[in-house]
Parts: sequence; C-alpha cells; structure tokens
Amino acid sequence: MRVPRSTVPAGQVRAVELRGEDFVVWRGADGALRSAPRRCPHMDHDLAEGYVDGNELVCAGHGWAFDGAGRCFKRNEFGRVDPKGDVPVLRLAESDAMIDIEPP
Repeated sequence: MRVPRSTVPAGQVRAVELRGEDFVVWRGADGALRSAPRRCPHMDHDLAEGYVDGNELVCAGHGWAFDGAGRCFKRNEFGRVDPKGDVPVLRLAESDAMIDIEPP
C-alpha cells in the first residue's frame, strides 16, 4: 500500500487497513514513522483515538504507550516504566512524497 506522505503529519495518528488487519501509523517528534495495531492489547481501546507524546503513541483509554518498534509499556505517576509485551508493527518506508506500508 502507498499513501501520500502528507497523510501522516507530525504528531498525528492515522488508521490504516492492510490485508484485513487494522493498524495505526504516526509520526513522532523526531519525524520518523511508527506503527502499532489499531486495538490496544490492554482493554481493546481504539489507538486511532490515542495521542502522540514525543515519539510514542499513548492509548487514551488507560495510558499504555507504544514505541513503534513493537514494544508497549505503562508509565506510572512516579516515572517507573513497566513493560507490557510486544505487538506487531508494519514495515514503513518513505520515498519522495510517498509512504510504502507493508504487513509485518
């Protein structure tokens, strides 16, 4: 799948469907593209409703965070980071004004 680069501006989350599977794609503060499944593994919240914090996607439901490399975790109010497992990610590549999106 190819989409225009402009469809994923910095700090925005976009839902994509690829071969019947739902994912989200976002661009972090560093400009890099990242992805995660659309549904949060914690309570099945829609990550398209999440928000970008720096380079991470944060679930609006219960605050689980996704780094875009397949790791998810929960930060508590004291700064402790608790790993919560791994999730599949898409293969993303940018060239010219397009983004190539391939399944995991």
